[in-house]
Amino acid sequence: MYHRTITSLTKIMILRAMFHEEDFEIHVVEAATVIMYLWNVDKESILQAALIFETENINTGFGFGDCKMDALDEARMILSQSTKLSTTSWAAAK
Repeated sequence: MYHRTITSLTKIMILRAMFHEEDFEIHVVEAATVIMYLWNVDKESILQAALIFETENINTGFGFGDCKMDALDEARMILSQSTKLSTTSWAAAK
């Protein structure tokens, strides 16, 4: 998850509340980016959470894989595309 003005602590609290029953790991990787790893969760739950965040203008990447690195690479690719789109939309609105 990436959002310039929402603190990492707030993002962590949101993620913990949404996935409190799941096995997870959360990492803050930059000032505005938080990564969450989940195990044994339906893809639909992940996709629904991503949709909710995106509709609230929180850029979200998600990935699936047999290891953390595969999922992280996929999520970074999606997040970079999402960030580019939101920047382009914002610039077009101005």
